[in-house]
Amino acid sequence: MNNNLARILSIVLHPVLMPSYALYFLLNHSSYFETTTSEHEKSALYSIILLNTLVLPILISYILVRRGWIHSFEMAKKEERIIPYISNAILLVVAYYMMRNLMLPKIFYLMILGAAAAVVFAVIINLKWKISIHMIGIGGIVGTFFGLSNFMVVDLRFPILITILIAGLLGSARLSLGAHTSMQIYAGFLIGFFCEYLILSI
Repeated sequence: MNNNLARILSIVLHPVLMPSYALYFLLNHSSYFETTTSEHEKSALYSIILLNTLVLPILISYILVRRGWIHSFEMAKKEERIIPYISNAILLVVAYYMMRNLMLPKIFYLMILGAAAAVVFAVIINLKWKISIHMIGIGGIVGTFFGLSNFMVVDLRFPILITILIAGLLGSARLSLGAHTSMQIYAGFLIGFFCEYLILSI
């Protein structure tokens, strides 16, 4: 794969964007969630997701770069990823409790709980091995769609197919950039997938 295309895919499909993508799709392209989620609930969900999974993680990473604790947003070395991963896990847990306290639909805070579990696994594994957080992110979306399809009988066959194809492209992009080995790619995808799928089965 061309390196420029690989870099674009890595940015567009960055893990901090995955929860926002998943939420937007479910609230706008799934007739079930469009009709069962009120406008008030949608606004609350967007606010919580954007703040805790996008705005604050980017702000924290920016501060870490400015202070020299990490060299870039790419965090090429596994040692640079520890603080951002831990802070992301904490923010996901905060988002989970915010959704529960606001009495938002159970399915949405279970999705966030699955993401938090995946990041915790990433933190532990990252102490010894550089796993692909990009693939954990896209694996989580595929696992979410599979879980919703199986446990809530929501027809997501087409989105599942598309996200699997996207996951393949993203995996190829990360390999092309030399960011990860194939084993790190596969392991990341499986962790993201099963954390979401299994938690949605609760």
